[in-house]
Amino acid sequence: MGWDELSAIGSIGATFVLLVGSVAAVIQLRHMRLANQMGVYLELMRQLNSPEMLGAREYVESHNFDDPETLRKAFASGLDQRVLMVGGFYQVAARLINFRVLDRDLFAPFNMTAPRVWRALHPLVYEMRRRSPENPRWMDVEYLVYNQRRIPLSVKRYSAEFRARVGLDRQLAEWTRQVAESVAQKPGAE
Repeated sequence: MGWDELSAIGSIGATFVLLVGSVAAVIQLRHMRLANQMGVYLELMRQLNSPEMLGAREYVESHNFDDPETLRKAFASGLDQRVLMVGGFYQVAARLINFRVLDRDLFAPFNMTAPRVWRALHPLVYEMRRRSPENPRWMDVEYLVYNQRRIPLSVKRYSAEFRARVGLDRQLAEWTRQVAESVAQKPGAE
């Protein structure tokens, strides 16, 4: 065997080692990304289920801001901090999901609750945008809900038997209805 042949075999071997190393690096990065997402998931779930956030969501969902008088009162003395808490929280989570920093399916609790929250907040948001057109307030929450019409959550990883057992398909149908209802609202349509 000549030097040329040995050199070719060495090059093939080095290429193989680089390929294996690259695959290992991609796998390691994927695991690191998942580990980072799990940390974010736990923190966001802690915040979402905190007594303060539960109270804030209850406050927001208990007011009909579609009513012009309720909307006027909401702005009369400055927006309630609970409204800002809910909107800000969902904006952060939605931005991370929309930019694919966070996995849509892993963060399904936010996707599932966002239509109901958007439905409650949208009259306030459109009024804030009308007052400050340079600030598209909570745009990522609206986009998350809007985009869910074309990219539904995936439930295929659960068997049909299990989905029937827990009523997941029924819940998904209700969520889809909420998405459609939420995005049907347009600025100025109130």
